Amino acid sequence: MNTKATVLLLFLFIANSYSQEPYKKLPFAKNKCATTIIGNDIIANESIIETEDSSITEISVLKYKGHEEVQDLYNLTEHGMVFIRMTKKLEVKTQKELNQFFGLPTTNEIYVDGYLLEKQKFKIAVDCIVEIELVEPNLENQLKSKTINVWTLNKEGRLKGCYSNN
Repeated sequence: MNTKATVLLLFLFIANSYSQEPYKKLPFAKNKCATTIIGNDIIANESIIETEDSSITEISVLKYKGHEEVQDLYNLTEHGMVFIRMTKKLEVKTQKELNQFFGLPTTNEIYVDGYLLEKQKFKIAVDCIVEIELVEPNLENQLKSKTINVWTLNKEGRLKGCYSNN
């Protein structure tokens, strides 16, 4: 009886492990690059670390996916995350501001590096914006309406797997 119970528990554990919702991303999403978060709500890139006057006070890394403590960030965890605390104030753009600039509804979904931002609280560091593209719905991306994708990676980094120096 113990063997059957153990096998049943093991099966339920494995089934539950693979039952998580897949990441919500565009077909051309980034490859192998961790998402960088400043404080609790600012999305950035590695250039923040490379800046000498950045006033970094703490850096931590999340290497595995979907950790329960970062549920607001779950969709951004596919390639891990880098969390940075710093004293320097960054110029940021809110999702609402970006949508307004492109003439979209202020609550329109926004993607960063191809990954959907599921919470409106996230802002994007202006110095880390490499490109902003307006993505039209099509069969490949299955979007319901136009959306914005903000790239924090340059074109080479998107394809090869991370930042400009790699």
